Amino acid sequence: MKVGLIGATGMIGSRILDELAAREHLVAAIARDPSKVPGYTTVIACFGDIFKPDTVLSHIMGYDVLISALAPDLKDLDSFVEAQRNLVYIAEKSRVRKLIVIGGAGSLKNHSGSKLMDSPLFPESWKGVASVHERALQVYKDLKGQSFTWTSVSPAAMISPGERTGKYRLSLDETLVVDDNGNSSISAEDIAVLVVDLVENDAYANMRLASGN
Repeated sequence: MKVGLIGATGMIGSRILDELAAREHLVAAIARDPSKVPGYTTVIACFGDIFKPDTVLSHIMGYDVLISALAPDLKDLDSFVEAQRNLVYIAEKSRVRKLIVIGGAGSLKNHSGSKLMDSPLFPESWKGVASVHERALQVYKDLKGQSFTWTSVSPAAMISPGERTGKYRLSLDETLVVDDNGNSSISAEDIAVLVVDLVENDAYANMRLASGN
């Protein structure tokens, strides 16, 4: 399958790229610094800037899937919402079949039914990022009549590089995924497995997924 990946050199994006390459998908790996993209035989390193959407569009015309592993700019959080609108523009113009985006966990519900970011234990320094992720998700929830399907993947509360187990659990009702001890975590490698599984099948169209190990 032909896949465009924006944010291919980031913590999550680089692992998605590894997983796509391992499964032999043809990938346009789009980054502001293409020299940082690993040299896989099925990967084309491309320059692109989400805030200049035509620089991305030119690389993925005729592709099947577009993935965004972009993270908010901590110095300009509002720009993350603009980035989502540009992703919609790119997906429409390129005629990809589906758009998969990495979201955040802060607006997921906890065991009491309230948002994680409204918990008194939620770090104050993370609230801005959690809020802009929620606003970004609303861009997709407001879509009507688009030519592509979308899926937003919200990782667990804690995500970091780790082991690729190839396993994950999903929540379809915007509830945080936790283990038997109430912990919510997943490796970046297993998020990559989930994302590439979504590339390869058409489940979970036009919805948000929460994930965890």
